[in-house]
Parts: sequence; structure tokens; C-alpha cells
Amino acid sequence: MEVGIAKCRRGDIGDIVEDRVEFVLLAEAGILEAQAVLLCESIRCFAGAYSRCPITVVSPRSSRRPSLSTRHQLKRLDVEYLPIEIESCCPQYGPSYRVHALAHVERRPGPPIIIQLDSDTVFIAEPDFSLGTKSAAARPVDVKGMCTTGPGDPFDSYWRKACALVGVDYDHLPIVQTTVHGQAVRASYNAGLFVAKRSHGLFQRAEDIFERLVAEDLKPWPEGPIINTGTGVLDGEATAFWGTSQAALSLAAVAANHPVRTLPATHNFPLNMLAALAAPDTARLVHLHYHGLFSAGSGGANPVLDGTLELPAGISEWLSARLPLPERPQQTVPTRDLRRSPRRKAILILGMHRSGTSALGGVINALGAASPKKLLPADSYNPTGYWESSRLLLANDDLLASANSSWHDWRALDPQWMQSRAAERHRHKIRAVLDNEFGDEQLFFVKDPRICRFALFISSILAEMEVDTVAFLPIRNPLEVALSLKRRDGFPVAKSLLLWLRHVLEAEHQSRDMPRCLWRHEDFRTDWRRLFSDATDEIGIIWPAPASQSDIEIEKFLTEELHHERVSIEDLRNHPDVTPLIRTAYEILHSMAVDGESRELRAQLDLVRTKFNDSCDLLAIAMEEAEHLHRELRARILEREAVVRERDAVVRNRDAFLAERNALLASRSWRWTAPLRWVHGCAAKRIGRP
Repeated sequence: MEVGIAKCRRGDIGDIVEDRVEFVLLAEAGILEAQAVLLCESIRCFAGAYSRCPITVVSPRSSRRPSLSTRHQLKRLDVEYLPIEIESCCPQYGPSYRVHALAHVERRPGPPIIIQLDSDTVFIAEPDFSLGTKSAAARPVDVKGMCTTGPGDPFDSYWRKACALVGVDYDHLPIVQTTVHGQAVRASYNAGLFVAKRSHGLFQRAEDIFERLVAEDLKPWPEGPIINTGTGVLDGEATAFWGTSQAALSLAAVAANHPVRTLPATHNFPLNMLAALAAPDTARLVHLHYHGLFSAGSGGANPVLDGTLELPAGISEWLSARLPLPERPQQTVPTRDLRRSPRRKAILILGMHRSGTSALGGVINALGAASPKKLLPADSYNPTGYWESSRLLLANDDLLASANSSWHDWRALDPQWMQSRAAERHRHKIRAVLDNEFGDEQLFFVKDPRICRFALFISSILAEMEVDTVAFLPIRNPLEVALSLKRRDGFPVAKSLLLWLRHVLEAEHQSRDMPRCLWRHEDFRTDWRRLFSDATDEIGIIWPAPASQSDIEIEKFLTEELHHERVSIEDLRNHPDVTPLIRTAYEILHSMAVDGESRELRAQLDLVRTKFNDSCDLLAIAMEEAEHLHRELRARILEREAVVRERDAVVRNRDAFLAERNALLASRSWRWTAPLRWVHGCAAKRIGRP
């Protein structure tokens, strides 16, 4: 019995779909091969559980084979390149080669599910290709086009003739809603994404129906309209049969009584018709059908590049780094003909939040290292700026959320998760952000306290980009850090101290194989020239801008007014929330920063890290209880404050009433009208007598 993917447990789907699904698309010389490479790369990067499924790229004509460069890229992506020679029954109609190619692939042995893709599409998230009891899945056509709405429609006779020709009951064609205007039409499915079970032979049946329609010269468009396609503008003979390939698939499904599941609107989303659709939830978009919008010669605006469609963190950057697509592929240049350029270098600022990392980033930038292009804006807590990439911050937050963590989580990230497919998807996003933020800069710095916990992950991405990494580790008194976080974020001191411990332990441990400098925060503020001079010798950085030229700019990052929290070592030792583990870690890091590193000091930190990791479960329970009590106490305080405010309001209203009454009694008009009130009172008494 064949099992639909929908019946699989979510945790098992990645292992199952690899053997059950095969993606199939076409590539030919020119823009189609560039589109094919982009599509295959997007599957490998963002298709989630489907990212390692087989991909077959068919080249149907020997006269239009993709370039050697494209074939090398497909091989690198572990894609099967299948060159065949197809004699189309309708060569002037481009999609006819897709009809024949899919039937050819379906006849081969392979996974039980085939997914037909238009080359001008791209994945940006994990799709939902579950079939359950259905035989196929697809999206309806975007617009009515050559479909029929029923009797009286100009294309209705075409559909009735086509049904009669292939033995399909016209009335059995299901009704579907077009994706753009919501028109009810007889079933016709968009061929940009079509999922079908191999054993049902849908693509072979569609080929047979297509050939019969062509043989009868049954054209939906006798005049051949002008059509803007992913490969350019077509008309005449090239478009007379336009829509026939999609009609053949629909007729094939009905002829064999194979029900088709309608895929969610997030799949095969028509990017070229964005203006006509309701604004999509970009966080849920899965698969974009961009038609010609990604081409260098496209006349239309690209909503991804111009910001009209703001995609999730990392996706826009990934696409921007690859667009526009070239009309002609670039030929590969033999490595021996390239002159080796000096290795690029990235400075990782691995410091806990509120440890002076922003001031360090500002100084490094003043000395000539490139900052990110899109910086977080300054605010009252960091008036000289954070020197962090806003796009990288979002991408890092997405990574942490996927790992069931957050920026203020003091527990260790699961090392197995960091090697998982889920982490691999974030790897591609983060690399795209780094590419876009720093381009080809020779020396730049990456600053986000979040990366303390996954510095090796970031370093490995930079290594793929052929960028060497060095690390700066600023060490600040943990109690000062905790007080600063309490002032900015309202965190309890105990929680902030645990955050400090996690960040400094992971930053130190994960940067051991990098050239690095450990600096005390107070030394950086008072003697930064010596520290940066030493860095030139210790980790091989040559600063593009001499310190003498940067002094004035640097001093603004080191003003005393920005150093709000000040505590002594004695304060640290005596504070009730500072545990022996935290004091020990700070003392070891302090020694490493002042006296230099040693095997013994690293071993001592390893012991602290092990103890901390072992105690995390118990600490988590205690912290959760403490935070629960804190929230409960806070709620009671707020409730009491609300009662007090209500009481004060009543008192104010009473006082206002009494003041108004007293003012009235003391007024001249009240005294002058006293006789009238006396007469009125007497009259009232007489009237009231029996």
C-alpha cells in the first residue's frame, strides 16, 4: 500500500521524502539555464525536508545545451543533468518539450513522487507536498486566459471539443478558482508546480492527450496572442497553443479519475501579479513564480529588489546576491589563470551584551575596518550606535528561534542541532546577509553578542567565503553588565549574570583556534592605543587608518558619560546573586586578559563550563520558579497600584465636589438669593399641607 507523505510524523519526514520525491525541470542555453541553477540552489538551501531530494535537470535539445559552466554548477549541487533528444510534436510551442520531458522521466525508475517545476520559480521555505489520498497536487491557473467559465464563454467550445476528443466527460471537470481574480473556471492547473504519483502515469497520459490535441490542430488561440514569458515576449505560432500543456494535465487527471489536491496559496505564488493580489504573509511564502522579473533584461520592476515585497531575513539578501540573472552564462575561468588576491579578514567581536562591544565596534570602524551597510539605529542606550547589522540580527534571531532559544537564553545551544538540516538552512541565509553587508571588503568586523554562542558556526560560514577570522573578546565586570541589562531590559540581576556566564564561556571556548585578543573593559577605555598596537603584532591586523588620524572620532566612543554602571571587585564578591562559579570565571578571564593565556587557565575554564552545563537543568527550574514569583509579585504590585490610583481618583473627585460646594455657598449670588429660597421653601410647605 502506498503511504502519502501527510501520514508521516513531522520528525521523520526528512528521512522519508529523500527517497520518495524527485524534482524535474528543464534547462536550455540562455536565461533558462541561469533560472535552473537558481531554482536548484534554492531547493538545496531552503526546501527543508525536501532539500536533499533528487533533482533532475533535462536538456531536451542538442542544439540548445546548457553551457559547461552551468553543468559544473549543477554537478556541485548534486543535480542529475539529463541530456536527451526530443522530437516535439509541436516544436514552435516551447512548453511542449516539458510535456515530453516529464513523460520521459516518468517512464524511468525513480522515487514514487515527481514534482514538475517551471525553471522560473524559486523556493524560499519548506513546501507542503503531502498528498494523502490524492493522486496529484497543484495550484489553479493564475488568470482565466483560455479557460472556460461555462456556456457562453468564448473558450467553452474549445474545452468541449477537447473533452470529446480524449474521452472525458466535460461535466466531470471540477470547478477551481483562479488565484488572482478568483474566477470560477473548469479545472486547469498551473504547470509551474505540479506534484504527481509516478505509478499513476499522469505525465505520460498528459503527453498522449497533448499529442492528440496537436494532431487535431485544436488551438485555443488561433490568432496567437502576445505572451510575456520567463524567456521573453512571444506571439504568433509560438502562442497559438498557449495553455494546451496545462489543459492536457488537467484532462489527464480527470480521464484517469485522479483527484488533485489544491496546494496552499503560499506555493507557486505569482510574483509578477503581486499588485493584483492581497498583500501576502511573507513569513509563510514558500515558492515564488517570478516569470521574467529576475532577468537582467526584464522590463518589469522586481518587487524583491525594490523592497515592495519584504521577504524574511536572509532570503532577500540571498536573492539580491544572485540577481539579476544573466541572459548568457559566465564562462568558467581556469584557476591557474587567476592571480591569487590576499586573504580577506573578518574581526569577530565576541562580547556579552552591555560589555562595551558597541564602543569597540566604533573604534574598529574608525581605524578603517568596514562596518555593515545596514546598521541598527542609535538610541538612548547606545547614542553612538550599536555597530550591528540589522539584517544579521534578524537572521541570527531566526536561527536561535529555530533552535528553541533566544538572545536572552543562558542555556547552551544543542551542538547536534547546529549540525542539523534546520541549521543548514540558516547557514545559507546568514551567508547571504554577510555577502550583502560586506561585499568584497578586505577587512571588516562582525558584531552581534548573539554570535558568542555560535561563533564556530559563523566562522565556518566566513571560511566558505574565503575569509579568515580573528576575534576580540572584551571582558567586563559581570555585575556591571547585569545592572546595565536591568536598567535597559528590566532583567533580574541573577538572570543577567547567567547570561554573562554563558556568553563569555562560549565565546572563549569557540574562539580558541582563532587569532584573538582578550581585553579588560577598563583597559580598553583607558589605554586603547596600546591594545590596538599590540593587536597588530599578536593577530596580524594592519589598521587602514592610523590611530593618529582617528583620535578625535575614537574619543567620542569612550566618553565617561556613557559608562553608567560602576562596581568594584569587592561589590562583585559580596553581591548575593553572584555565585562562586561566576566569580571564578571572571577571575580566570581577568587573568587571561592581563597576564596572557595558558593551558592551565583554559583547563580551569573548561571545568567551569562543564559545571555550568551540568547544573543548567536545575538552574532552569529555579529560575523559572523565581521568574514566576517575580511576575506574580509584579502583577500584585500593579493591581495594588491600580487600586491606589482608583482611590486617589475618588478622593480627588470628592475634594473637587466639596471645593465647588464651598465656593458656591461663599458666593455673593448665593447670599443674595437666600430670601427667594426662603419664600420657595415656605410655599412648598403650604402646598404640601393636607
